[in-house]
Amino acid sequence: MKKIYQLIYQLVLVISFFLIEFSLKIKNHRICAFVIWLNIRKIKSIKSNLKNVKKVLVFPKTGGYEDLVESHYNQNDNNIIFYILPRLFLKKIFIHHFKRKYTRDYITKAVSSNEPQTKKRYIKFLTNTFYSLDKLIKIDGFISFNIFYYAEKHLDEVFKNLKKKYVILHKESTLTPIEEINAAEVYKKCNDRSLAHKISVYSESQKKILIKSKIASRKQIYVNGCPRSNYAFRLRKIKPKKNFLVYYLIEKNRGNSLFLNKVNINWNKLYDQTLDLIIEFAKNNYDVNIILKGKVGVHKKEHFSSKILPENCSFVEGQTGERFLRDASVVIAFNSMIVLETIASNRNLIIPNFNNENVKKEKMMVKIANRKYFVNSKKQFIKQLKFYLNLKYVNKKLSNTDKNTLKYYLGFSDGKSGKKMKNFFKKTFN
Repeated sequence: MKKIYQLIYQLVLVISFFLIEFSLKIKNHRICAFVIWLNIRKIKSIKSNLKNVKKVLVFPKTGGYEDLVESHYNQNDNNIIFYILPRLFLKKIFIHHFKRKYTRDYITKAVSSNEPQTKKRYIKFLTNTFYSLDKLIKIDGFISFNIFYYAEKHLDEVFKNLKKKYVILHKESTLTPIEEINAAEVYKKCNDRSLAHKISVYSESQKKILIKSKIASRKQIYVNGCPRSNYAFRLRKIKPKKNFLVYYLIEKNRGNSLFLNKVNINWNKLYDQTLDLIIEFAKNNYDVNIILKGKVGVHKKEHFSSKILPENCSFVEGQTGERFLRDASVVIAFNSMIVLETIASNRNLIIPNFNNENVKKEKMMVKIANRKYFVNSKKQFIKQLKFYLNLKYVNKKLSNTDKNTLKYYLGFSDGKSGKKMKNFFKKTFN
């Protein structure tokens, strides 16, 4: 039944994209609005039992969507019904109008002399489209998850025209020191000021960067923390599985960010060293179940065939990393959000550091103050793995050092960001 539903959904998408293209070709915003209406779906996991609810349309993105759902975890006293519309529809409308050969998030300013006029036509078309949509379904507000997504940047002007509340839950905050230095310059140089009604950020550090870049004013920005990290905090009370190891694969080119200002760096050597060690460990410890969690669009399944991996070692792509955090008795991770979530969840954490990365490349790494997580040699790596796998689970309190790290990146270290976000929605859309 599920497969049939998926096939029907794919067919509907194909027809919808055809109709969107047709509506754009003949410049008919009413057809475009009708197709958008057909593809709007209610978020069923967020319950509401209140009357006089508001309707909010969400343009979903991994991470941000989980923040939204987590902010209403285990609650039904909600005065908002959330709907979603796949972001692909917005991308198709954008690309049709701007016809750029090259598009990139965080670079949303005009790139040619004729783009200001194109932008006016694009905003007018979208304004008319969402005005027509309002006759099919009354929408009280809109939510996006990044100020700098190229296909969504100009929505702030569209919804301002319609006098609708447009809120951005800006989900980016895990920047390295050198990225933090350059981010404000990139924000300002490559993007126009945001006209969003409100912008929610995880942390004070990200708020300061946005204010410095003049992308948004102080009164627009609210620090609500990272709601999806609440799940990690709840895991502290749950005993993980025995002999269950999760390695969140290192992103080899994580350092080649737009914010690095032409600094060329990669983690190839560390990636190879860590993977080789884990495969070796798997071959010598068949009682340990090992998951290699890949990042979508970065790690490919064909690179991890059964010829390479032992039977007790499997590669997983396309699922959220938090799913495996629940069962993990040991987590191996490097320079990513999952490092912070692992600390919050009280799971045993190992950060590979075989080449003194935390000293030689410190400015290119997320700031983890507690040095106990770093392992500096193959011998220490294997020893620490065996120690953690045999360690009895105890729900330890967060150290002050770890609290400060989590607060810096996630805004708070109390596991209550979801509640803060929910109150933010209530005040915003009432």
